Amino acid sequence: MRIAVPKEVQDNEMRVGLTPDGARQLAGADAQVIVQARAGAGAGFADEDYRGAGAEIVADAADVWPAAEVLIKVKQPTEAECALFAPGSTFFGYTHTETRPWLVDAFLARAMTVISFERVRAADGSLPLLAPMSRIAGHMSVIIGAQLLQTAHGGPGVMVGATPGAGACEVVVIGGGTVGEYAARAASALGAQVTVFELGAERRAELARALPGVRVLAPEPDAVAAAVAEAWLVINGATVPANSDVHVVTRAMVRAMPDGAVIIDVTGDLRGAIETSVRHTTHSQPTYVEEGVTHYVVLNIPGVVPRTSALALQAATLPYLLRIATAGVEAALADDPGLAAGLLCRAGEPVADDIAEQAGRSR
Repeated sequence: MRIAVPKEVQDNEMRVGLTPDGARQLAGADAQVIVQARAGAGAGFADEDYRGAGAEIVADAADVWPAAEVLIKVKQPTEAECALFAPGSTFFGYTHTETRPWLVDAFLARAMTVISFERVRAADGSLPLLAPMSRIAGHMSVIIGAQLLQTAHGGPGVMVGATPGAGACEVVVIGGGTVGEYAARAASALGAQVTVFELGAERRAELARALPGVRVLAPEPDAVAAAVAEAWLVINGATVPANSDVHVVTRAMVRAMPDGAVIIDVTGDLRGAIETSVRHTTHSQPTYVEEGVTHYVVLNIPGVVPRTSALALQAATLPYLLRIATAGVEAALADDPGLAAGLLCRAGEPVADDIAEQAGRSR
């Protein structure tokens, strides 16, 4: 089986779908591994390391995509990359098709089989290929927020943490999922006074047990408003549909925050949980100011630590990829209902309900 690894092309995206160690294990399973030149360079993996692991290095994307029986990638394809799809090939990576109907159309038009990282499920119902990046995004949101509060980065000179004479910095986390939990862990470890707002009562109880010293509350508007007004850093990990009529953090709440405070919107649903998340930002231009508050709405936060992210993601994806390489795509899907849960389409035919619905609308 030919497994291909392209170089990521989105802004400052230096993660890679496969490390040299992963290539070595796949080569040991009799797979032919094809890697685009410098695909791993940003994460510290040299072309020579891939060659030493048994991979073939090819010059550019036009040599990688058409050669793939299975293509493993981190970020969802861009519209330009869709033109490179090999008809009948299998794509294994993040897709986020719910906001990219053109990507669904491209997958179907090229008769592709697509397994979406974010939909693969473990036996307990968890999302094992989404969780590693959510953990890193939550952790890094605190570190990024702490930097943006420093005067060196144009901030008001506030430290995320606590120190005698200055008290503790207030941090509010919206959403108690994996992103929120790891953001709360990181902020609490620094000594910040942390409040997490989580809708689910059972999850609130879990977080209260797991995070001693962290306040865990239901997102009642008055409670959110009071906490946000005192917060120097607000981190959003809650998913609320874009352009919602109801927001967890309203514009009025943002206006009440201290001047120079920071909002890190990890989820990035515009005008969703955070009413003032009005546009996405990038690693090159990471912030904008709304109501006197710095907003950071970068969608690929784990990309700021590409080596850690690549290693963590591969630890989750490689067991699936090895099964695909040894048994074949169809046998691997048949043997693992959790992997099959990630199947969007097979040979250009919709499998997932939402993909079938979208295909029906576009045909």
